[in-house]
Amino acid sequence: MKASITILIIAVLVSLGTGCSKTPDVPETREERVVRLLTQLGNRYWHLGEVYVNSVKQVLTDSQLKYTITFTSDPSNSDPNNPKTGTFTDSDGFSGTWRLRDSGNIIEIKYANNPAGTIAIPYTINAISENSLDIEYVNNQILKSDRKVYYAY
Repeated sequence: MKASITILIIAVLVSLGTGCSKTPDVPETREERVVRLLTQLGNRYWHLGEVYVNSVKQVLTDSQLKYTITFTSDPSNSDPNNPKTGTFTDSDGFSGTWRLRDSGNIIEIKYANNPAGTIAIPYTINAISENSLDIEYVNNQILKSDRKVYYAY
């Protein structure tokens, strides 16, 4: 009798444990993925590794070899109704904000402390991964493209 009650209790506990399934994970959107890779949901430092002007790889200057940019996430990025935004600072002393546009395909970098005044540059995100960020700005007025490849550290 005691053995059958113990078996019954074990069977009920096992069925409760297996019967309650976890809710399925919701896949992250492109924007959420870009924010995560760009900022590690906090701060992320990127080091300039390559520069291309009109698809021609340039030799980096000494200052470009030392150039870094830090992207910081805005805590409101977890709200699906808010645009994905944050702040940035770079090793040249510039700072400002960034925001994703076009479903995470464009990052608009807005320089707040530019001596000539605030300027916003829309970069197309060619590729982003755990280790690299490849962005490009095309100025159609002067037919010039400026592509930068950064590496995370």
